[in-house]
Amino acid sequence: MLKSEILVASPRKYGNTFTLSNHFNNLLDSSNTKSHLFDLYKYEIKPCMDCRGCKTGLMKCIQKDEFEVIAEKLENAEVIVFASPIYWFAPTAKMKLLIDRLRPYYSNKKLSGKMAAIILCSGSGEVDCDLTVEMYRRIFNTLEMKFLGAVISKAYDLGEATNDIKAINDIKKLSEKILFLSHN
Repeated sequence: MLKSEILVASPRKYGNTFTLSNHFNNLLDSSNTKSHLFDLYKYEIKPCMDCRGCKTGLMKCIQKDEFEVIAEKLENAEVIVFASPIYWFAPTAKMKLLIDRLRPYYSNKKLSGKMAAIILCSGSGEVDCDLTVEMYRRIFNTLEMKFLGAVISKAYDLGEATNDIKAINDIKKLSEKILFLSHN
């Protein structure tokens, strides 16, 4: 059974990013997968302190916070989806905290070979997302993860993602791609 983790970094529990992430989660859960949605705003994630503790010993972050719970789930997942609204051409601060804490995986390679995707919501759509998509491409490449693609919604006001037919179709295509790859 395929395991997927969807990391949602939106402060609005019923906002556009959650809408698309929930839809994606439901599509994966209805098939031969076990999908889990993380509301990152419910977890205490401290910033990386560049202490370099992750470069020795067990090669894992030595900070004690709730990132440990997330890290265990990521290490056991085959698919990891990063979902965030766009704030100033980048993911939210909560997502950036999580991304910075991925440093141990550069050395320990525990995310190598995993599939990764992104879900982004922006008031201006794709034009505001190019830098963030490129950032994730580089992160996934560095961590040796397989980038499956980006779902981008032009959605600002609550509920706009529900009416974004292209984003809804892209979510469906991404879930089908993941299911296809998991069987091959």
